[in-house]
Amino acid sequence: MKVRIRIFPAAGIDKVPDEFEITPEKGCLSEVLALLRENLGLDPAENAALMFLHNGQELDIRKEAVFQDGDQLWLLPLLSGG
Repeated sequence: MKVRIRIFPAAGIDKVPDEFEITPEKGCLSEVLALLRENLGLDPAENAALMFLHNGQELDIRKEAVFQDGDQLWLLPLLSGG
């Protein structure tokens, strides 16, 4: 299974590719986050300034989610209105 990751410029994230694919075996969110840590040295779960979108829908990384082949995960800077 392949999951496409797209990372938009955000504070604290540099020297990572804008877009790449990972291949999780189980497809669970914890595995996807572990692959991000392993491949990029990036721990998105510890970066409170990021918003996660799974196939265009906001994703709460404190809850488990399941990824399927061809899914997309976007990491965007967290925006606040004001």
